[in-house]
Order: sequence, then C-alpha cells, then structure tokens
Amino acid sequence: MNLSVLMSVYKDESAHYLAEALQSLADQTLKANEVVLVEDGPIGDDLSAVIESLRSELNIKSVKLPQNMGLAYALNEGLKQCSYEFVARMDSDDAALPLRFEKQLVAFCKDTTLDIVGSFVKEFDSLGRVGGLRTMPEQHEHILQNLWACPLIHPTVMFRHEKIKLVGNYNIALKRRQDYELWFRCAAKGLRFANIAEPLLLYRFDHNTHKKQPIRLAWQQALVGYGGVKLLEMAWWKRFACFVPFVRSLFPSWIQHSVYQYLKKYDPRNKAPGLRK
Repeated sequence: MNLSVLMSVYKDESAHYLAEALQSLADQTLKANEVVLVEDGPIGDDLSAVIESLRSELNIKSVKLPQNMGLAYALNEGLKQCSYEFVARMDSDDAALPLRFEKQLVAFCKDTTLDIVGSFVKEFDSLGRVGGLRTMPEQHEHILQNLWACPLIHPTVMFRHEKIKLVGNYNIALKRRQDYELWFRCAAKGLRFANIAEPLLLYRFDHNTHKKQPIRLAWQQALVGYGGVKLLEMAWWKRFACFVPFVRSLFPSWIQHSVYQYLKKYDPRNKAPGLRK
C-alpha cells in the first residue's frame, strides 16, 4: 500500500519543530513513499535548510506558493501533487510516533470500508515535555454521534485520496478548522471513520495554543459546527454545544487553558461507548 504525507509550512514556524516533525517521518517503521510539503509563501533560510537536510531521505516534493494563502488553500495545492492512494496529514510542529503509518495502513487492510482513520495522541509542550493522553471515539457510529465535537485530531488522520477529492477537498473560505467542516461533508456523503485506540502522535499543545484562536475564528468555528450539525440533522442541543469553544475564547488566553483543562472531564469524546480507558 503506497502512501503520501501531506504537510504545510509557513515563515513564522519553528525550524526546530519542523526538524522534529520530519525526523519522526524518517523514523517510521513503515516509511511513506513521498512527503508533499507545501511552502505557504517564502519560508526563509532556516526552514529551507531543515527541508533540504531530509529531502532525499524522505523523498520530499516541495510545492512553493508565491505568497501565504492559508492552510486550506495550501493543503488543496498539496493534494494535487500527492501520487498515492492513501494520504497522511502531518503538522510541522508535531511528531509521529514510529508505528503510526504501519498501524493505520493495517487498519485500512483489516476493514476495507474505512475512508478516514485517526488515532489518540499524547500532548507535549513547547519544551518537549510529554503530558496527558487525548482520547477519541473509536468506532464509526460513535464518531458520527460526536461529530459536533470534532472527534478526529487532524494531524493524526490518514485518508483515501480519491474519497476526499470526491467531497471537494478543504474549504478555502475558512481560515481555521477546515478539517472540522470537511468531516461534516464526508459524513454527509457516507464516508466511514475510525480512530485507533492508542497514541500515534505527539501533539504540541500548551497554554500558548489558545493564542492561535482569536474570538473571530472561534465564532467561525461555532458557525461551522452549527451548520454541520444542521446538515446531518443531529439533536438540537448539539447545535448550541458547538458554541462552547467560542464562549471560552472570550477569556484571556491563560484562563482559556485552565477552562479547557477543567472541561476535559466533561468532553463527550472521552465518554463514547466502546472507548477504551
């Protein structure tokens, strides 16, 4: 089974984080056939040097955009260059654990009806300190029930290239949470989801993460959720539950992180039937 990795990088990202991300791809027990890396505008010498240091080993195909166009546009341009049946998303500040690709491809082999497969993650901070386990519903039905809460962690996802193309790829009108909106469209078209019940990625997350979510984008995320729940004709209360992250965004970032940690105990993604503890 052949595999492309899809990534995007822009000038303000950390060269150190990118080096960790790319090295984690080199350390996979089952390596991808290619890494399609979109440079979303000019990226500078430090990031370029990291890419060049691993270009040959990872078979990196660079897609260079003349200016920063945003993640959705960059990913769509990258998808055009992905050569293989399966595509694994990866962010430039995370690290894939060594068995990630092998276990995801095994999942596709065991259940040929699957179209999108994610996993649990271990959170780690800006200093590389590993923290808590973030879990997700495992089975397709439980993922659908909780789709309003986005029960797929985008950089863990591997999907069938043609199926994502058929639903229209990422929505370039959105600045954030393009994955959230995409999963609703996938569900509406009958695509099937799963999460592997173990962490296959180190997911960078700390109090600084909330600074990336200004109020305007949190409102946009809430509207995406509301529209997706309506599209799938889910329970009425789920439409309003989509606005919880927006309410959280009204607080200062340091308070947002505390609220996030407190609300984790009520997160429905951790309570779906069949979830392993």
